[in-house]
Amino acid sequence: MNLEEHARMLGEAEEDFELAMGKHGVPFEEAESSPRPKRELVARRCACHCENGGSSIWRNWISPACLACRTGEGTGSLFVDLRCTKSCYFCFNANQPHCEHFRSHERDIVLELEQAHAAGASYRCLAVTGGEPLLHKERVAAFFKRAVDLYPGVHTRLYTNGDLLDERVIADLAESGLVEIRFSVKPRDFDSCQEHAFAMMEKAVAALPDVVVEVPVIPGTLDEMKALLRRAAAIGVRGVNLLEFCFPLTNAEEFCARGLKLRKQPYRFLYDYWYNGGVPVARSECEALELVEFAAAENLEMGIHYCSADNRNSAQVNLQNKPFAASPGLQAAYPWMGRSGDDPFLKCAKAFGDDAAAVRDWAADTGVPCDFNPAVPSAAIPCACAPAAREACPSAVLGESSNVLEEQPDGSFCMREVGVRELADQGSEKN
Repeated sequence: MNLEEHARMLGEAEEDFELAMGKHGVPFEEAESSPRPKRELVARRCACHCENGGSSIWRNWISPACLACRTGEGTGSLFVDLRCTKSCYFCFNANQPHCEHFRSHERDIVLELEQAHAAGASYRCLAVTGGEPLLHKERVAAFFKRAVDLYPGVHTRLYTNGDLLDERVIADLAESGLVEIRFSVKPRDFDSCQEHAFAMMEKAVAALPDVVVEVPVIPGTLDEMKALLRRAAAIGVRGVNLLEFCFPLTNAEEFCARGLKLRKQPYRFLYDYWYNGGVPVARSECEALELVEFAAAENLEMGIHYCSADNRNSAQVNLQNKPFAASPGLQAAYPWMGRSGDDPFLKCAKAFGDDAAAVRDWAADTGVPCDFNPAVPSAAIPCACAPAAREACPSAVLGESSNVLEEQPDGSFCMREVGVRELADQGSEKN
């Protein structure tokens, strides 16, 4: 089995995934409309940061909470209940555990925070979300006051659609210690209260340190989105988060009526991700990147951040792979594995087929860690050793293998390969 055949074998899981998702009623696009290499191209053209394995693109400013979200460490988000003042067709709260229960039952978020603190939890970012959290104004303010007491210097944020905001509520939130308010803005054809939200943004800019607009990039709304960016900049918001739009596996008729399809390669690597936001929609990333370029061309001074579905999944990968860095035993068990840059996946270089034996023999002669699997056959070595392996075995084609550490019921760990591609500097395109 060579590299191409091995990659094709891993790709068969994507075909099964498409068949399974197709049962929900929204078809996949026929060809990938948003090839991931364009992220880096746009970032270079617009002098943007391209980070977190290429899944997060931003310019001018990015919320500290967004940086913390990448790793999932030191950050927490709570809700009182999942009731809301809107009924967005793309809402993914239906995928939340115990969703129906929390549409009618409330949580004591102050008590939960106090219990977490007593148990030793450490937070640098804390948020309240929903539903619409301002259905519980007093509880939300009490939460932030307690958060600041328990965790001095913590970054606090609130998600709201703005429906229930007024000047008094904004003043109370500012007094409670709120640092960042995020307005979840909806498309005009769906939201009759958008003007009120913009009016409240103006009031919030004068009262709170950071005002952020967070909006899904729905294909076909490009002109409306450009107008939104201009207006947000004029108001003086600190930043705009452009979210890759997703299908939450419900309300398929709404998506089909709008001509929307699912992204052909929805994730950088297919895996069982915890994030329940749904499956990325085709062309959302294309238009999000166009908006990043638009913001640069307009020289908008506020922050612009494109948050892809890959970016939102990265916290899980980081948390699963975190034990590797902390465990000499795991490093000894997988000495050919390691992190590469800010990519959360564990990586190694691999040779397949006839190349595998040559790389194995070279590694044995030079003392390079190597895992030889005769069943494939394949030979895995550290990515840092790939240039030397190429020099010693010039005919060998090396792939970059991406992996996730999985904890087993007995507490042990195993390594799961989720993707492999030819190393980019051998002339192959990044995927």
